[in-house]
Amino acid sequence: MKLCVLGSGSGGNCTLAYSDSSAVLVDAGFSCREIEKRLKTASFSPDKINAILISHEHSDHIKGAALFSRKYGVPAYLTEGTATASEGALEKGDFLRFIRPEEDFKVGDLEIHPFSVPHDAAEPVSYLISNNGRVAMIMTDLGHVTVRAVEKTRMANLVMVESNHDVELLKIGPYPFYLKQRVGGKLGHLSNDACMDLLANAGGAGLSTVIFAHLSRHNNNPNLVRLNADTFFSGSKVAFEIASQDVCGKTHEV
Repeated sequence: MKLCVLGSGSGGNCTLAYSDSSAVLVDAGFSCREIEKRLKTASFSPDKINAILISHEHSDHIKGAALFSRKYGVPAYLTEGTATASEGALEKGDFLRFIRPEEDFKVGDLEIHPFSVPHDAAEPVSYLISNNGRVAMIMTDLGHVTVRAVEKTRMANLVMVESNHDVELLKIGPYPFYLKQRVGGKLGHLSNDACMDLLANAGGAGLSTVIFAHLSRHNNNPNLVRLNADTFFSGSKVAFEIASQDVCGKTHEV
């Protein structure tokens, strides 16, 4: 199984995961045209996508989902709460497939395990994706680390996890007070420190790759994340990447 982050941040999120015979997008937060463009950059044809896995209803995760689903005839998997809260952005129709946290399902030979995360959305989930005994976790948009998040992280060989903001940069940054409270709150986004604490407590023996995702343009700096990661992973065999909002990332073997 392989994984490539097509883009991650408040302007759009989309991640490609695929085996030899099946492929999914986790979220589709760019326009359909932009997703097609980024798939081409990743040397992957859009008509090979079998499904979209949607985490929650915020526009940076669903912007292109409806059009991509219609154009390529692929279903979108999501919770009923997400569908209801999307307020029409996810058109009702045969392409919607409702899922529940902790209930597994399959897309071809990919085993999908959705699980709940704390975020200011209706019924948000993150995902474990498994194939041939290898496990990738895609977990962004969570305000704090839960017991469930720790359990799922320990299961993964590749961990894509949110490292949204530096606490001090958020305090002095340009956001209005209410937005700072939201981002830094229990249902907001994970800070750099919280992300590293999670990895320190939950990085399993089989962990080989970490992708730091959903970095804030205004309240974070990739160099801060890289410095933390260089220190944390010094002497280990774990590779890491810092996902970009603007360009496609590397293709990783899970």
